[in-house]
Amino acid sequence: MKPTSNQALRTKHFLKKAFIEMVHKKGFSAVTVKDIVDYAQYNRSTYYVYYQNIHELVEELMDEMFEAIQYYSMSKYQSDSRVKVKELKANSFELLYYIYDHRDYFTLLLLEDTLPHIHQQLPEALFNLLKNKFDIQYGVPSVDDHCQKRYMAYGTAGLITDWIAQDFDVTPGEMTDRLIRIFNTFARGFVIKEMSAF
Repeated sequence: MKPTSNQALRTKHFLKKAFIEMVHKKGFSAVTVKDIVDYAQYNRSTYYVYYQNIHELVEELMDEMFEAIQYYSMSKYQSDSRVKVKELKANSFELLYYIYDHRDYFTLLLLEDTLPHIHQQLPEALFNLLKNKFDIQYGVPSVDDHCQKRYMAYGTAGLITDWIAQDFDVTPGEMTDRLIRIFNTFARGFVIKEMSAF
């Protein structure tokens, strides 16, 4: 069984940070375990306590980020919350603040040689969240809810990716305001379905 103490969590955090830095420097396909442990100032045996290979670290990192994207998209709401879109503010969602604070990871989206499937992660996390947790009250009748939510997820992810590519040219609050204004064009409000741990 792998250690899960606070020290173990800290060590894994530093290994992941080192991995992200190495991907930025060398590209994903060129990163080795030696690169990671040298940068993090650990030895190889420490790495292998937690991960059998680089792919295991990548899988854990991406699973954590997938869950975080969903969590910070709705962390301010409880089950059965009823929200009017016109009342949303820049601090109504924490996702863009989270992305900005973890820009070392999210700027990996801009690299050619990057983590496998990272480009699908943001839109799919948003779609999964919209599909399972949001009952949206649209401004028009007869909407294909599944298609609309997929469109929303991929459109939102595209705008966020463009914001990242523009080197975060506006604040997270300003970017949240932009998304809310777009949301206002087609939805009146939403209800949060039953909450559960991600």
